[in-house]
Amino acid sequence: MNPPSDTLTPDCTPKRKPRTCPHCKRRFRRHEHLQRHIRIHTNEKPYKCSCGASFGRRDLLKRHEDIGHSSITSSIQEPSPVTTDDSRSLQSRGNNDLTPQHHGTSFWGLPDLPGADVSAGTIDPQEPLPDLQFEGGSFLNAQDLLVLQDLESFSHNMGLSTEWALPSEPGILQIVAGESNLNSLSTMAAGNTSQERPSSQSDQHQSLSQLPIERESVAEFGVLTLPIVRITDDHRNRLLRALGRSHTAMPEPLFPSCHSLTRFVNGFFDGFYPHIPVVHIPTFKAEDCEPEIVLAMAALGAQYRHEHRKAVLLFYAAKATLQQNAHERERMELNKNVRSGGGHATCPETQSSGFGNFPYRQLMRETRCALYLIAFATWQSEPEIVREAFNLQSFLARCVRECQLDETQESLQQGLDWHSWVEKESDRRVKLFSFALLNLHGIAFGTPPVILSDEVHLRLPSTCFEWIAPNKDKWSMVHKLGNARQMLFQEALSHLLNGSHEPHLLNSQPVPSPLANYILLHALIQRIMLVQRAFNPYTDEDHTLLNRQKEVIRNALHAWTSQWQRAPESSLDPRNPNGPVTFTSTALLGVAYVRLAFNIGSYKILGSRNPQEIAERLRQMPRLPSGPHLLPAILHATHALSIPVKLGVNFVSRSHAFVWSIQHSLCGLEFAIFLSKWLFCISNCQKTRPLDEHESRLISWIGDIVEEGRTSGDEDLWSRPTLSSNCAYLGFAVIKLWATLIKGNDQWAILRVIGEGLDIYANICERTFTSSLAEGQ
Repeated sequence: MNPPSDTLTPDCTPKRKPRTCPHCKRRFRRHEHLQRHIRIHTNEKPYKCSCGASFGRRDLLKRHEDIGHSSITSSIQEPSPVTTDDSRSLQSRGNNDLTPQHHGTSFWGLPDLPGADVSAGTIDPQEPLPDLQFEGGSFLNAQDLLVLQDLESFSHNMGLSTEWALPSEPGILQIVAGESNLNSLSTMAAGNTSQERPSSQSDQHQSLSQLPIERESVAEFGVLTLPIVRITDDHRNRLLRALGRSHTAMPEPLFPSCHSLTRFVNGFFDGFYPHIPVVHIPTFKAEDCEPEIVLAMAALGAQYRHEHRKAVLLFYAAKATLQQNAHERERMELNKNVRSGGGHATCPETQSSGFGNFPYRQLMRETRCALYLIAFATWQSEPEIVREAFNLQSFLARCVRECQLDETQESLQQGLDWHSWVEKESDRRVKLFSFALLNLHGIAFGTPPVILSDEVHLRLPSTCFEWIAPNKDKWSMVHKLGNARQMLFQEALSHLLNGSHEPHLLNSQPVPSPLANYILLHALIQRIMLVQRAFNPYTDEDHTLLNRQKEVIRNALHAWTSQWQRAPESSLDPRNPNGPVTFTSTALLGVAYVRLAFNIGSYKILGSRNPQEIAERLRQMPRLPSGPHLLPAILHATHALSIPVKLGVNFVSRSHAFVWSIQHSLCGLEFAIFLSKWLFCISNCQKTRPLDEHESRLISWIGDIVEEGRTSGDEDLWSRPTLSSNCAYLGFAVIKLWATLIKGNDQWAILRVIGEGLDIYANICERTFTSSLAEGQ
């Protein structure tokens, strides 16, 4: 949908635009606007930075210098109030997507003021921007206006016409593993300044509404290699003996063969490990692994190999073995306490744990096994298995707390050999990913967090290269680098939340690892969910406290994005040789912006796991609150859809294990809801006024993505309507695309439930769209 050639003022008087682009015939009033626009066609970038980056506009260069060559952009301290708060919208039930907007304002809340041109680029960022007070008490501050201004650059670099594309796949020469990487390691690890940012990517400058920008090479620190594990007859017999001790009656012929177990354990490393890397591959040996952990790993691997029947059998076997071992440990501790007269003998490793002299290693094994079992059971369809996931929540949280969620400075400063470091880092990762997985439960099902971020006082996970070092010598080379050591979780989180007050601290810290950024983002999302629970209409009638907290979190997300870019392994490519965690993090970043704009979690969409009920809950959700705070979420939701469409809808839907995780499907559900609700609102705005430039650009981008996705298969996913540019059509088309992407793979049962629920909701919206067309005729 092309932007309108004339912008109308409230009195419907067209503004004269005498200057015409020779390439696309678009018209402009001012010569400098035409010049800036032509550079989009010619790719001319006359404004150059000392680091080699070049830009097509002076304001983009200034913003690059402000963000890249100093500290993170300073934020306006006063919160940006929204015109309609989420909690106020909750009172509006029923199918309210078709409620028309007020006359005379765009969906961003900007009034059509005479002589005011809010098109991207007309605001001079060199001059201070006053806050604008509008009728009715709603106002936009200077940073809100810059959000709108960022749209042109974002859409040009990330999404419009032929520009919406994935980052290029790394060439084979870029993927250098082994000794050659160590030569440049010290330079890369010490690089805390943005001068490292390659010039080819610099024009995708970091801004308020922009996605993270990846580095040129996604494999600077080596390539993740997966083991080839073999389960022998002796190992299989050991598993059977463990099952016998747990009183699990399982005839030997029913237990999977060595070939099956080998396939399943390797399936664990192929499918599960890249998304939750808590096993140290260079030192992993199946024969040294406890039976319950091998059984849990095999259950996950069987699921990734699409052998659900055997996966369920192995899940219950692992759970029974875990429970037996836990009961034996507790019984031994009770007997020791009785013999010692109730006293608690402590050892350094377990001091202050509350469990006395219990075997710490055994409790950590139980923690790891419970983590695997919850990860398996959460996404199943059988009610009895799903209940096990929530029953194990408290067990996992108790184990993590008793293994201690804090590390003292003394213990961190102690010198460790390689194997001791591996053990400590593995335990740290198990604890942190337990926090993240339990937090994911809250995101998916709207349940309160089981472990609060305030409880976590651990060091953040190590860098990829230190983790995958294949031997002691190579590990020592990396470990001796000062910047290889990560910050403490609470210290890093504090810097993110206070980044607008102390921006110099962010770039002075060690380069964050991808896993560190992933864990920190979960903490920020948890804060969003807690804030929305705490500041409801009963405690914050004028929403002052809520908006102030949202502004703090919004600034923290900006700081997080800046830190994401500093990690050398960061990439927007789901096929990143260093693993998909950085790509997963960007999807969760989009969810964070969606949750800031609209409290989707309060509707507990997946609570029933019934497609019909999911569709009905989606239909009853109210319209979105208007205002510029929606723009970052819309941009992220649109870009998230463009990635699988560019890869191929059928490819992604049938190969989730290779390029897509279940977390992306959960994020996709929220993106589908948010983007479709916005498009339905815009469809109603079209009835009362023309679209503004920002809305037109976004809709044009979404239209391109939808059409590419619709025609990506051997047969079109659905027939093209007569008015394909209609926003209501795009609204249900977006839902159809996400439904196809999510339900195409039956690896996890919940994906099929989500996909079918979206399909039903899309059909309801399509019928509404078709009937409205018929009435119009």
